[in-house]
Amino acid sequence: MNLGIDKYLAFSVLLCTSGVSVGQASFEKILMTQIAASGWRPSAELYRNPDEGISEVGRKIFESESLSLNGNISCRTCHQDKFGTSDGIPNAAATGEGRLAVHGGGRIVGPDRLMAGAKLLPRHVLPFWGRGGVGFETFFWEGKVDFSEGKEISQFGAHPPSEDALVVAVHLPVVEIREMLNEDEFVTARKKESVEQAKEVYAKISSSLQRDEPQASQAIAGYLNKSVGQLQYTDYARAVAAFIRSEFRVKPTKLEHFMSGKETLSQDELRGGIIFYGRGGCVLCHSGAYFSDFKFHLIPFPQLGFGKNGFGVDYGRYNTTFDTNDLYKFRTPPLYNVEKTSPYGHSGSVKTMEGAILAHTDPLRLVDLRSLDGYSRHEYYTRLSQSGEVGQKVSYLSDADVSQVVAFLRTLSF
Repeated sequence: MNLGIDKYLAFSVLLCTSGVSVGQASFEKILMTQIAASGWRPSAELYRNPDEGISEVGRKIFESESLSLNGNISCRTCHQDKFGTSDGIPNAAATGEGRLAVHGGGRIVGPDRLMAGAKLLPRHVLPFWGRGGVGFETFFWEGKVDFSEGKEISQFGAHPPSEDALVVAVHLPVVEIREMLNEDEFVTARKKESVEQAKEVYAKISSSLQRDEPQASQAIAGYLNKSVGQLQYTDYARAVAAFIRSEFRVKPTKLEHFMSGKETLSQDELRGGIIFYGRGGCVLCHSGAYFSDFKFHLIPFPQLGFGKNGFGVDYGRYNTTFDTNDLYKFRTPPLYNVEKTSPYGHSGSVKTMEGAILAHTDPLRLVDLRSLDGYSRHEYYTRLSQSGEVGQKVSYLSDADVSQVVAFLRTLSF
């Protein structure tokens, strides 16, 4: 739920004009009111897990390279706790050998994977915090799985493999060439935009998991009252989704303790919150239980890498809807544990939280236009000129303001 623009403006005026008469306690009360009004909920209210019984066995599948038919990669390869459940690389490094002699042939993660020949993807790995929780129904940068507001949008069309959006989302990376599939003869023969062709890949992955993860398969089969031979990929996806929900659930934060009266905020944290909910306009998109409206907006982050559409271009949401109004738009990132998920932006082009905020308020500061070729400058200008929505919502923030907003955002860590 977003604050109405009139309410937002009234709040901004109040905070800008009341510095002399409003004390610390009053500011805290005002901030608490605005946080609650924007849709915030305690962490315990956000957790749901319909398959709790297989969440732990789901860990084994999450970490199994047999999820990848031929790419020597698992979900865990790119979703590492040490990198805030991302991989610490601007553009994700996906399929590839992923082993280095200096590591004794063991599995490596993060930037070292690039030295082992892992293939680059066009986007930054999304973190997992809160995924599949209550109200979290929109997945991936461009929202290619979206079950919000009664919708059931996915690449499966009218027949998704599950009514659970997270389970559907778990179906996609394993059939994405270069992400978790290498293009061998079997894959090439089925390289079509067809659910039926994908089902053949899913069947082969299921067979690999039955063979390579016998104990986990037996546990999943017992939970579902099936024989191991009857297990389909969707059954394994349910286990992975259960693990993601359990392992990466939203936990109590300093902000939650503040809202319950158990902890106070520092001056910088408090002032950062006032900017976030006031003249900074951050709450107009970063609202709701996960500090995201789960809508799609154009923020002129610099583009890094070859881009989803090639040649340094990423059309974002347009790739899902084919609506020109969605060009360059990406889903509003949720903000829990945001300080742990650097770098930022759809292509990981910004290293710091401060830089991510500047992408909203002072984007030209992030780009050396002289270092870009003519085409790249034109492409950036196009995105910049179409990002007027953001300019109308946020005001200029000084470096001190930005630092205070960062301090507030750190209260969302756990």
